[in-house]
Amino acid sequence: MEDRIVRRIANIILIIALLALALGLLLAIAAETDKPGTEQHAEGMDVRLSREDIPRLFEIIRIWKLVDELGLKEEQLVGFLPKFKELDSLRRRYPRDRRDAISKLRKLLEADSSEDQLRSAMDELRNIEVSFYQKHKQLEDTLNSDLTVKQQAKFAVFQDKYRDDIRRLIRNLRELSELREQRPRPQPGSPRGEKEE
Repeated sequence: MEDRIVRRIANIILIIALLALALGLLLAIAAETDKPGTEQHAEGMDVRLSREDIPRLFEIIRIWKLVDELGLKEEQLVGFLPKFKELDSLRRRYPRDRRDAISKLRKLLEADSSEDQLRSAMDELRNIEVSFYQKHKQLEDTLNSDLTVKQQAKFAVFQDKYRDDIRRLIRNLRELSELREQRPRPQPGSPRGEKEE
């Protein structure tokens, strides 16, 4: 019974997120057409997805799809989501930390720094990498301990497939958003498509 309630709530969240996404996409596409009625309708509603809203929307969809795909029970959900978010945060932070350490090394090399300074910077880079892999393994092991073997397999496949799908969708939405921002808006009172002289 409780599983059904959790699934219903997740379904409602997904439907709302998908409707918002679909509305944003439809308005972006409608803004690209030359039909005056469509443009007026889009301007009247004035619904836009900002660059910040797109990742949040995809995060909602991702969590819902993950919960649904794995068939998580309520007791699993309570432990799974915080660990999943922590793992996701770790994965996002690592490239930035590594890039900063590499940048520091590059600057030290350009400045012809001493062996001790380079060694210290190299130790910092190695510590970042070792810490990431240890924490990543620990979080994955903890996360997987609450899942059945079948759920673990589904989780592995989901992460790989969903990451590629989301990258492609975000890229497409950003391109649509940029096209819409570049398009000049018609002046009030002037017929659509006529240039003012």
